[in-house]
Amino acid sequence: MNNVMNRKSTKMVVAAGLALTLAFTTVGAGTISADAAQTTKYIAKPQMVTVKSDVKVRAGESTKSKVLGILKKGEKVYFVKDDYGWSKVTYKGKTGYVGTRYLNIPGKQVDSKKAPVKKASTKKVTPTKKTTSKAQASKTVTAKTAVNVRASQSTTSKVLGVLKKGEKVTVVKESRGWSQVTYKGKTGYVATQFLSTK
Repeated sequence: MNNVMNRKSTKMVVAAGLALTLAFTTVGAGTISADAAQTTKYIAKPQMVTVKSDVKVRAGESTKSKVLGILKKGEKVYFVKDDYGWSKVTYKGKTGYVGTRYLNIPGKQVDSKKAPVKKASTKKVTPTKKTTSKAQASKTVTAKTAVNVRASQSTTSKVLGVLKKGEKVTVVKESRGWSQVTYKGKTGYVATQFLSTK
């Protein structure tokens, strides 16, 4: 009986250890999506920064984009700018992107939630007819960077596809930081901050 109990407890300990190892490996490899950090960004000048932990350098601002290489903990990399959770860096002479949470960036962190609230309140002061006409008028915009097109207004909703940097798309309307777009004949949603009207 004691031998049977010892074997069972050993298996449970080994299983728990494997689960913890996998969890830490996933975090260290930088595979966690930066979607959760898209509400804030760092205001800092281009400079050399230190890597907090091992992290993948990707070709675009997405965990699905091509991996250019891996930065090790303590390694230095040239930081260009932060764009709501993704930092643009220069890696081996190429432009790459790293999850901002994995870098030590000396600078001021800005909460983007405050700005849209102020803008929305000033728009409400204007006549309602003008506001509704602007919201209903469709327009063509350009993707600032590679960004997911989702099935609904949520970073956890199904991904319908990816807009490439510079790709144009028609915006039907905007609501709470999301733009409703027509993507390959379907209705999709893109975070407005990644789109430009220029």
